[in-house]
Amino acid sequence: MPLEVSSNGSASATTGEAAVPSCPTTPEHGAPRAARPAGRPRTRDLAEVFGREPELIAACLQDAEQASPASRRQVLAAARQAVARYPNYADLHYHAGQAAVATGEVELAREWLDRALRIHPDYKDALLLAARVERTRDRVQEAERLLQRALAVGADYPDVHVLLGQVCAAQGRWADARRAYHRALELNGRLTAARDALARLPGGEDERGTP
Repeated sequence: MPLEVSSNGSASATTGEAAVPSCPTTPEHGAPRAARPAGRPRTRDLAEVFGREPELIAACLQDAEQASPASRRQVLAAARQAVARYPNYADLHYHAGQAAVATGEVELAREWLDRALRIHPDYKDALLLAARVERTRDRVQEAERLLQRALAVGADYPDVHVLLGQVCAAQGRWADARRAYHRALELNGRLTAARDALARLPGGEDERGTP
C-alpha cells in the first residue's frame, strides 16, 4: 500500500493547520540563492534553512513533486544534514520523516518519527504519520497503538477514524472497525471512504470487538 503525505505536512487534512510557505529554492526566493557563498553546496544551505524552519521541508517536497526524483532526494539529503546538526528538535524530525516517506526511505522515516516522539510524546502529527507508516508495513497492532495515542491527545479527525477502522478490520475486529467508521461519519457525513468501508464489512458483530 503506498503511503501518501499531504502537502500541508500533516497526516490529516482536517487538522486546520495553515498552509506552509514556499520552498526557499523556488524562483521567487532569489535572495537566499544570491547570498549563498561561492562553492557552497545548495544542499548545505537548504539544511540550515530546514534547521531554522522545519516546516519548509513540506513546502520543498510539494515543489519537488512537480520537479524530479532528484529534487526529492536533495530535500532528503538536506533534511538528513539538518537532523544531524539539530538532533533535539521534534518538529525537525517529524518533517524529516515526511521527506523520508516521500523518497521511499520507510525505515529512516520510522527512526526520525520515533525520535520526534521521544522528544515530544504527544506530537499528534508525528503519531499520525508514524501510524500510517506502520500500516503500510502491515504492523497493524503498532499502527493502532499510535492512533489511540493520537486520539487521546485530541486527533479526533475523520480520516484518523477511517485509518483506525482499517487497522481494526485488518485484525478481523469488525465491531471496532464499524464503530470507527461511524465516528468518521459523525464528524464528516460526506466522507465516501468511511461509507464505502462500512459497506465492505461483513454483516453482524464479531466477538473480537472491544467493549
